[in-house]
Amino acid sequence: MASTKRRKARGGDGDRSVLDLAHYVPYFLTAISNTWSRSSSRLYLDLFGVGVTEWRVISQLAIEPQIAAQRICEVIGLDKGAVSRSVAALVAAGHVAENGDARDARRQVLELTASGYALHDRLIAVALQRERLILADFSPDEVAQLTALLRRIHRRLPELRGFRPDDEAPAPGARR
Repeated sequence: MASTKRRKARGGDGDRSVLDLAHYVPYFLTAISNTWSRSSSRLYLDLFGVGVTEWRVISQLAIEPQIAAQRICEVIGLDKGAVSRSVAALVAAGHVAENGDARDARRQVLELTASGYALHDRLIAVALQRERLILADFSPDEVAQLTALLRRIHRRLPELRGFRPDDEAPAPGARR
């Protein structure tokens, strides 16, 4: 499971460890995620006039109606600015309504309008087709296993957010 390999450095200052991308899990997660997001955004813009971030907001509002924008940020892991811009665009397009929270008058909650639900239903059909495409080479058992493994990685995200390297193993180029 080695994620590094030794390589002779150019410029003659010895050999060093470099990432072995064929075995470095973050490389695959990043490459898959970036390609998925960019291609989804392009397709959804062409077909529906919304990007992938708007789709994520719409999707979360269909799952959890009447939630605050902060909740969307927590669930989908996007920064407040991206969610705020997407919500503003969706409100302007008439797909999302902002209402006062019945439990807390200081807070705004979001919900899909009738046109938002109609857009959701069209988008989800395409999203599920794309999921079937990317998983086409897997058996149902393999999909279940992959999903279970991804859930285990996902559970580590809070630790990852707070990670700092140990003092005895500084990051390359880090100052002591």
